Amino acid sequence: MEDLGTQIKDKLTSMGVTSVKSLFIGNKVIWMIILALAAISLVSVFSSSSMLVIHGGEESYIRVLFKQVVLLLAGLCIIIFFAHYVYRLKPGLIKKHSLFWLIVSIILLLLTFTSAFSEEVNGANRWISIFGFSFQPSEFAKLTLVVYISAVFSDNRDNVGDVKKVLFRIIGATGIVALIVLVSNFSTAAFIVIIMFFMLFLGGIPFKQFFALIGVGILVAGIMGFIILKEPQLFPRGQTWQKRVVSFVPALAPIASGYDAAHEYAPIDNHQVMQSKIAIANGGIFGKGPGNSQQRYRLSQAYCDFIYAIIVEETGWPGAVIVVLLYIWLVWQAMKVVKTMNYTFDVLVVLGLTFMMTCQAFLHMGVVVNLLPATGQTLPVISSGGSSLFITCIEFGIILGMCEYAEKHPEKKEK
Repeated sequence: MEDLGTQIKDKLTSMGVTSVKSLFIGNKVIWMIILALAAISLVSVFSSSSMLVIHGGEESYIRVLFKQVVLLLAGLCIIIFFAHYVYRLKPGLIKKHSLFWLIVSIILLLLTFTSAFSEEVNGANRWISIFGFSFQPSEFAKLTLVVYISAVFSDNRDNVGDVKKVLFRIIGATGIVALIVLVSNFSTAAFIVIIMFFMLFLGGIPFKQFFALIGVGILVAGIMGFIILKEPQLFPRGQTWQKRVVSFVPALAPIASGYDAAHEYAPIDNHQVMQSKIAIANGGIFGKGPGNSQQRYRLSQAYCDFIYAIIVEETGWPGAVIVVLLYIWLVWQAMKVVKTMNYTFDVLVVLGLTFMMTCQAFLHMGVVVNLLPATGQTLPVISSGGSSLFITCIEFGIILGMCEYAEKHPEKKEK
């Protein structure tokens, strides 16, 4: 045991890890934001997990809290590992294998259609189970897509207007991923397309191409909306999508197929959002105090898809604003650190991953306050969950590793 401990210590020393502090490489402000979000997560998940305790049988508040502590500690280890991995092996290695990992993510998405690996959760086959570990392949696909698009722009940075080498490759990769995800998850498929548009804008494709693509996107979105309203049975979860659209915009009910049914189920499908709005109203200006939420007993997804509502109910405006500012601060910090980076690929990956996490956070909050229809998007780092949290931690690890590499290698910048 002593020899093993010595070997591990020597290995860490050779990697530059000489103290606990040296584990936390990268931008210190981003680390502060991560730890702040983790602290909020512990309090919020513990407070909002009443439904888990009531329906979970063996679950208890202590076990729920312990589980979240373990998940966050595991996430912390993932961040540290990937930060050092990216820094030691250089960000260029990620770029080199970007296509491979995108193909792996597509294969994992296809496994959701197989009975041997797919796992149904809440009526949708979005999960797969491998060796007893369940996760959502779509979360991994979003990460790999951002890295792949960044690699495409980096390889063609002097000719980003080349339709075949840039635009068609990006649209093709995004289209394949989005179409596979669309079968079971409309909101995530739409989110993937939004990510693509942001990356195209960030990569600097000609405005003519960009706005033409926006026009095509609006047309496709309109056609999809019409099909969902008139022929929802064409999609496995079309009825659910129709319910959410009609619940969010009741004026569309008369043109939706099965108007009477839509009129009946709209209030039922909108239950979560209504309870969320009640939670926000109950919170008032200063909130009811941590652990005093009443709506946590009525929100079945209070610890996950609607955790922001519980935060607002218990902490009021101060807590709501702090959470928003943390994500905005993350974006601001990312915009600052990319100025020190040397390569196009690093800049696009950091900004792309940061946008993806922040956009998901604001989508979550938009659903909670009923500005958007229900999407099932979690609040990054804060919401309870395994695969979503771990993928977010991988993203943070990549960002921090690239920050450290840029700081320690102030070489000549690419154009």
